[in-house]
Amino acid sequence: MKLGHWLLAGMLASTTVFAQDVAAQNIELRYSALYGKLKQNVKEGHDDVRIALFLLEQNTGEVCRIHHGSMRKDKHYEELVIPANNELLVPIDNNLRQANPDVTFVIDDGITCDMSMQVIANQTYGQQISRADIAALTPQMDQLLADLGGMFSSWFMPEVGGVVLHFDQEIADGLSTSQGKTIVVNQRKAVIKLAELSEGEVVSLPVPANKVTPWIPKS
Repeated sequence: MKLGHWLLAGMLASTTVFAQDVAAQNIELRYSALYGKLKQNVKEGHDDVRIALFLLEQNTGEVCRIHHGSMRKDKHYEELVIPANNELLVPIDNNLRQANPDVTFVIDDGITCDMSMQVIANQTYGQQISRADIAALTPQMDQLLADLGGMFSSWFMPEVGGVVLHFDQEIADGLSTSQGKTIVVNQRKAVIKLAELSEGEVVSLPVPANKVTPWIPKS
């Protein structure tokens, strides 16, 4: 689930040249702004899910490709690992929060990317995801969303009713379940509703999901 687009304070873009004269731009952030959201990940009660940050292209909603990431404070410099899903990963550390280094992500030039905060499962799941897996994820997703929204959020937000599987490619035939059902994949996303799965039912995945996010019923 995407909790809307939000721009972090101090987010700046500047054009640079990266990797064999390919035009790119730097997205400049402060560590404290990232820490303020990602610190939820160290709390107990949702070990299987986390907050994830992405840059989404403004025109298409697609995740922006991150070519390179780094942190710098005075003479101290550290390269950041960029995962295959282009998540913005930084270490969660109180000493870093106090030092508040500059964080730079390098993306393609000529596009505008907004920061997006999402709740996602720690696993992407390989060949299958079961009803039991989803039943374990949904209360943890509820807990994390409640932590983000504050004490009154549960009054207004329905409970998570399932998950959305995100894929890197279209799957024309959809997903098959062990009970003979077919789940449609639309725009590389498949909604799996917990209430529509039987005990012990398993959903087969032709390719691993890129990420797994909450599905919240419309009130």
